[in-house]
Amino acid sequence: MTAIVVEHVTKRFGDFAAVDDVSFEVPDGQLLAVLGPNGAGKTTTLEMLEGFLAPTSGSVQVLGADPRHGGRGWRARVGLVLQSTSLDPEPTVRDTLSLYAPLYPTPTRSTGCWSWST
Repeated sequence: MTAIVVEHVTKRFGDFAAVDDVSFEVPDGQLLAVLGPNGAGKTTTLEMLEGFLAPTSGSVQVLGADPRHGGRGWRARVGLVLQSTSLDPEPTVRDTLSLYAPLYPTPTRSTGCWSWST
């Protein structure tokens, strides 16, 4: 299976093309690093792969699904580390696990999240 397929993706903000006709594939099991100068479209491309932004044109598939329409099962298979958040800057481990464990269908140690009684 090809993990990621990006075909002729463009993302425009008004007249500005943040991403312009980008295509690439990432085979299952391959590691990909996205490098480039500020303003190159790295964050915009990743936000389209995560489903946070829709491409203006072209198509994106991650694990066989359009990220904008990936359901809970799809999201449980995708690991994201956001660039920034507006969450509490000093959460405890328990706080963090309590926040993220419910995002997984069956939280276990193998997914990196635990369930417990409080």
